Amino acid sequence: MIDRLRGRMARRLLAVAIIAVAAWSTLGAPQEWLANQVWPDGPAPWEKVTAVYFPDRNDKTAFRFAGEGLDNIQQCRDAVLELAATNQDPDLKRGSYDCAIGFYSSDDHTGHYRLTVSE
Repeated sequence: MIDRLRGRMARRLLAVAIIAVAAWSTLGAPQEWLANQVWPDGPAPWEKVTAVYFPDRNDKTAFRFAGEGLDNIQQCRDAVLELAATNQDPDLKRGSYDCAIGFYSSDDHTGHYRLTVSE
């Protein structure tokens, strides 16, 4: 009798665990959570980086995309420096940039970046 209860309890616990994992992966953002835990300062292997160049560091409303779908922060910096050089600011003395990491879309057709590295 006790063995049957243990087996039944184990099956119920397994079913609850499967439902909990399914709900977490469907309703939550497991990729974003994992990226925050393991790669808090940079992109996770599945995340892409977007380079945003600001020609005037005091005006964040005027910007240009320097690159999208980049693999790492160094590629972001290289893309921004290349665009800054065409703007006669190769050392970024007047401008600045953001490297936006890991875009995650929301249900309302918008989204957010997990992390932004700025200079």
